[in-house]
Amino acid sequence: MTVRTVLACLAVGALVAGASPSRSGAGTLERHSFASPALGRDIPALVYRPAAADGPMPVLYLLHGYGGGEQDWSNAGVQATADTVFAEPDAVPLLIVMPGVGNSWYVDSERYGNWGWAIAVDLPAAVDAAYPTEAQRSGRFAAGLSMGGYGALRLGVRHADRFRAAAALSPAIFEDVEHAGAFPDFQIEFFAGAFGEPLDPAAFNGRNVFAALAAIGQPATGRPSDFYLMTGDHDSFGLWRGTLRFFQAARRAGHAAELRVHDGDHDWRLWRDELAPVLRWVGAVVRADRAAGR
Repeated sequence: MTVRTVLACLAVGALVAGASPSRSGAGTLERHSFASPALGRDIPALVYRPAAADGPMPVLYLLHGYGGGEQDWSNAGVQATADTVFAEPDAVPLLIVMPGVGNSWYVDSERYGNWGWAIAVDLPAAVDAAYPTEAQRSGRFAAGLSMGGYGALRLGVRHADRFRAAAALSPAIFEDVEHAGAFPDFQIEFFAGAFGEPLDPAAFNGRNVFAALAAIGQPATGRPSDFYLMTGDHDSFGLWRGTLRFFQAARRAGHAAELRVHDGDHDWRLWRDELAPVLRWVGAVVRADRAAGR
């Protein structure tokens, strides 16, 4: 799969402007800009607000992939999917925040700015100020596809004090490397300078998701971290390898982890189909925590 093909796959449709028309009992989509002191500018975002919410809401930060933006998940049908899931018995309605971060890889870098801090700290603070949210760790979740899957897992392992759980669909994750030659040229092109130009292995390893996994809170502490992983068995970039390794590492470290392997490539068919299961999984984590008094 070429870079051009992936960009076309990820950038689907046109931007949603303003709030979308609301059907009876349906959630709404709203366009926002959230202030980020770390970036020195605003973070553009689309926000899905559920119709059925009663009181403070848990928040799901839903992240886009390389070449995409805040509109991607909306174009892929997030509103209709969320409306359907949140109308189910025992559903937990979620505020869904979809930020646009360019090709920053959700990390602090010289090229793109302090996106790691902006997504982990500034964005939740701004969202909590703008909406009635459960403004604490137990009410924050992250999910994403490809580059956004990497970003979601980073939030889950490197900011486990702020995020309760993370779901990653076809995540672009790799274990530490000794030299840039460990990656094919197309993958270095996808990194887009977020880990140095040329690619700096030390910078890449320092931002990795694997090393931090064993250090975050264990279930015995009462602050478990849960993970949900999905990959296509025919992923053109071989990203199933990192997905399986992360799943194994999470289980070894004592964390609850779910794994789904589907027949498919690195494409929207899988990601669209997996969104409803992810929303149900987040709801199940919230219900279990509430039942346990966490």
